Amino acid sequence: MFCLKGSNEVYPALLLARKVSKLRHVRCKRHCTLYKNNSDQKNFSASEPNQRTFLKQSYSTCQHVTKWEQPKGYDTGIKVYNALVKDKVPLVLRNEKIAHWYACGPTVYDTSHIGHASSYIRLDIIRRILSDAFDIEIVLVMGVTDIDDKIIHRSIETGHSMDTITKLYEEEFFTSMRKLGVIPPTFIKRVTQHIDPIIQFIKTLEKKGLAYRTADGSVYFDVKQYGKHGVFASHPDQGPDNESGKKSNQDFALWKACKPKEPFWESPWGKGRPGWHIECSAMASGIFGSNFDIHSGGEDLLFPHHENELAQSCGYYGNTQWVNYWIHTGHLYLSGQDDKMSKSLKNVISIPELLDKYTSNQFRMLCLLTHYRRKLEFNNERMEKAVSILSTLHSLLNRCDLVVKDQLQCSKISEAELYEKLQSTKALIKQSLADDFNTPQALAHLMRFIKFINQYLGESTASISQEGATVHGYGALVSATVFIRNLLQMLGLEMLDKAHAGQDSSASQLQFHQAVESVVTARNMLRDFAKNKPFMIETAGKLNIPEDKALELMKSLYKPLWSMTDQMRKDLLTNSHVQLQDNANGSTWHVVESKTVTIENKTDHKEKSAQSKKVPKDKQIKPSKKSDQEKS
Repeated sequence: MFCLKGSNEVYPALLLARKVSKLRHVRCKRHCTLYKNNSDQKNFSASEPNQRTFLKQSYSTCQHVTKWEQPKGYDTGIKVYNALVKDKVPLVLRNEKIAHWYACGPTVYDTSHIGHASSYIRLDIIRRILSDAFDIEIVLVMGVTDIDDKIIHRSIETGHSMDTITKLYEEEFFTSMRKLGVIPPTFIKRVTQHIDPIIQFIKTLEKKGLAYRTADGSVYFDVKQYGKHGVFASHPDQGPDNESGKKSNQDFALWKACKPKEPFWESPWGKGRPGWHIECSAMASGIFGSNFDIHSGGEDLLFPHHENELAQSCGYYGNTQWVNYWIHTGHLYLSGQDDKMSKSLKNVISIPELLDKYTSNQFRMLCLLTHYRRKLEFNNERMEKAVSILSTLHSLLNRCDLVVKDQLQCSKISEAELYEKLQSTKALIKQSLADDFNTPQALAHLMRFIKFINQYLGESTASISQEGATVHGYGALVSATVFIRNLLQMLGLEMLDKAHAGQDSSASQLQFHQAVESVVTARNMLRDFAKNKPFMIETAGKLNIPEDKALELMKSLYKPLWSMTDQMRKDLLTNSHVQLQDNANGSTWHVVESKTVTIENKTDHKEKSAQSKKVPKDKQIKPSKKSDQEKS
């Protein structure tokens, strides 16, 4: 599976719960992080309330006082959570309306799962908000690890070259991202294409006395000599490691001496390959230099990966702030489990498996309903909620369009009231998105606005039956519809922009629209005939059949007609994703998400995924038997 680049052990967010955080601040001032804004300094608590976190006892946070300086530049008006100060701070970009962003990408040795998908979707949502809501141009560089222990092991196990494996799974990864609606990065950087810059980066650290060579030709970063390690977290110094030759267990590899059957590159220290952390420092610095705006990844990357990245990069440039803002996404986990999704726990659901059951819109809605920093629970009930919200949005947009087209009637709409509500909703949603990209709150404001509109449309809208009936508030209703569509599209729910067929002017869509209209019209005629009691009573009277007997006979004779109309409804939904809404004067219809079918509540994801996580035979690459060691 794809790694979001974590160590072989699990180090989740390393953010303590509120009570623990307060206790640490009382006990030891040196565990606090200082936030410096110009000349003012302020202490912040160690974490956000309600943040579910886990911390190994052998690791501690912030071993020394660290200062974060608010950058000078363009104030976006956004507050973003800063892992260094454990609080939300102003997002200030170095350049006006331009954000330089580096994202830790996948380690390409196996198929990605929905835990990876959730992280990239949430970061994609943030990217879209910055771009579309705040008019910020994003330059996103993604690093792809195509040389790694897991890739080497997979190559040895399968007999395939590393190049074959990495190209296969990199292509598969970006194909999955495309299906999930994730915008591609501006630039992709691969480790194997940046070996020379990595070697030069290490040489500079060595010249500054921050790196040393061991007997086997490996090179390690000297944490003690650097003196500023432990900004996010660290583990205690337990002295030299005689087996590896490290001066301290805190030191980490910059260059790994090659072992038998492993790939290598020539270097001043002998044959070898880059360490894990150095690759991102070298690739990000190669484009953005000594300081840039945003660095992102999953919460498990905070330590050790981002901690070590920060140390070696600041050591290289001789500064204290290589990155201005670190963004970490919470892990996805299955209900009843505290651990993140991992193949070793047999709780993996691959992206293809997800898309067999749900649409990308439905999974994205699930991600939108939980704040990006919080852990994301995946189960049938939460997915049902996501599906239900999407269905509500589809229905509202369709009904608004039908009202505007004079195909449905509604209560008289006060344009002034609707415009006022629209403007206030826009302001509230913008405020929520500016508050650390709070999408759950933004959606709550949107759903309240939709409830307000539904008060005019009514819970069950009837077709216009009175000739010359008028509807008031077209302009306001159209404006509201346009706003809702644009907001959903901005969040990546682009299918909603074409929520109903016939909106597209293409010939195929027109034919589809006409065909559905014909079926719905025929069905309405059957329903009208089956409901025509006067006709049945009149006909029965001619045959001297009493009225009560005629009505009983009507139920019996017309039962097949009602079954037929029910089957037509089911067929339209199953085969064409067309949902009918019956009312007293006929039926209306709209197209829904392709997988808004009844969700199976009996599916045990853990059991299912353990049986089904296999690589297609045509790829001829067997799943790794050592997946419990994967970086996740």
